[in-house]
Amino acid sequence: MKRLIVPAVVLTTLVCSLRVDAQRQPAIVGTWTLNAEKSKLPPMPAGFFEIRQYAMRPDGFLVGLLLTHSPRGYHYLQFTAKSDGKDYPEYSDEIVAEMIAAGTPTPRSYSERIVDEYVTEWADKVNGKITASGRKTVSKDGRTLTITVDGASYVRVYDRQ
Repeated sequence: MKRLIVPAVVLTTLVCSLRVDAQRQPAIVGTWTLNAEKSKLPPMPAGFFEIRQYAMRPDGFLVGLLLTHSPRGYHYLQFTAKSDGKDYPEYSDEIVAEMIAAGTPTPRSYSERIVDEYVTEWADKVNGKITASGRKTVSKDGRTLTITVDGASYVRVYDRQ
């Protein structure tokens, strides 16, 4: 009987720990594909797509990756940040090329602040000046991500993959 109780206790503890970690994970974590039909955007070129991926690192940093494709080619944007309102470096394919060639740091930064478990306020900056800000909102059912930009009429709507 003892042989069954000890493994059952260990297994129960592991399952409960996994549930706690899953509950702490922000709702935005996952992979999202732009749904152009649900979005309010200007006409997009044929073949355009946009994918966002958010993942958590063990140290509490959120990693964001944006990948797009248009007739001009592929483009990516990436940051690693905490949701504490502080500025963190942001990188793109164009910036990394310049950093390597000229040995300069990225002029871009990203910050975000959690409003509640579904909403985050974000800001992009270039050389310390805000170039865009808005909100990222995950639907209560976790299936839709909506990104708005302050002062802009367009809205990006993504489906969870």
